[in-house]
Amino acid sequence: MYNRRNPQRTPALSSLLLNGYHVMAETIAQAVEHIRNTVFGTNPDESATKQSVVLRLLNLCGWDLFDLSQVAPEYTVGNRRVDYALMPGSTNAAFIEVKRLGENLANHQQQLLEYCFQEGVKLAALTNGRTWHLYLPLQPGNWEERRFLTIDLASQEPAAVEERFTEYLSQQNVGNGRAVSEAEALVQSQRLGEIANRAIVEAWKQIIETPDELLVELVSEATERICGFAPDSELVRRFLSQRVPAVGDAPAVNPLPISSPERRRSSSQQPAVDGPGGTLPITLDPPNSQDFLEALLLAREAWIEEFYADGRKEVHRWDAPRMSRSSNVLGNLRSRPRYRQGNWQTMGIASLRVSLTRPSG
Repeated sequence: MYNRRNPQRTPALSSLLLNGYHVMAETIAQAVEHIRNTVFGTNPDESATKQSVVLRLLNLCGWDLFDLSQVAPEYTVGNRRVDYALMPGSTNAAFIEVKRLGENLANHQQQLLEYCFQEGVKLAALTNGRTWHLYLPLQPGNWEERRFLTIDLASQEPAAVEERFTEYLSQQNVGNGRAVSEAEALVQSQRLGEIANRAIVEAWKQIIETPDELLVELVSEATERICGFAPDSELVRRFLSQRVPAVGDAPAVNPLPISSPERRRSSSQQPAVDGPGGTLPITLDPPNSQDFLEALLLAREAWIEEFYADGRKEVHRWDAPRMSRSSNVLGNLRSRPRYRQGNWQTMGIASLRVSLTRPSG
């Protein structure tokens, strides 16, 4: 519910003063529950759908149904009419087209979007009372690609329905343009997710076709923990190339949930994952990795000197009881969380020196 003098969303249960009595105000979520129980089983026609569902929800979204500058019914577009124009004639106008309950909306989306093209309207909704398709009509793509969200009053949680109506159809957010900007951000995030999904599949293909040392080392260590000894590296490579699903069988990855603008701004302020150089510079003492490994298998411990970009140095002990003759020293080091790609750059580590004797100082 919205207060028109101060259009902020009220708590789930608020009270209004009416004729000296406090009356509990209805929320969108409560209205959705009531509509489910009383409207959806009656098979209303288009006019009844408008009155019992659409206008009721618009009112709860803060729209003054008696103010034609906010809600204009049967709004003329050329020689045709759209059922409702919200804030008609303004830069933040939105159109709503209503069909009877149960009507197939796919048959009517072109008509609605053509209305929007003529008027330059950026936001539109097509509904049969139960299902609400929300569109960005001026975005590129076909009709389906312009639809950015579907709200289903019968199947989605009432609280979720309330949140989506508030975000995209409330008088406040439509009026200040936030509804469109949030919808555009949602579409952009979905497109980036699709691009990332295709890139993940390609990366998976490259990893499986030519497994790098880090992946081989991780599988070898996990195998050793299970059976007590490490497999030959070549055996692991053969397994990965032959047994792990190829790119055609790789599962698709669902894009991550869309974050709010506040989370997006917070994330953009975090240190970048990609730092200078692709791998952390590591110097071994002795320098030959095989000689170092042979000595490490005897000592079962080594010392890691971390050199930081600001001139600091830290020394850490490396216990290596599970290392074997097939282990990859550099791969093992770079698999440690603090030395993985992105982490060492964020921490400011410039290079490592790893030796079998504890360094002085």
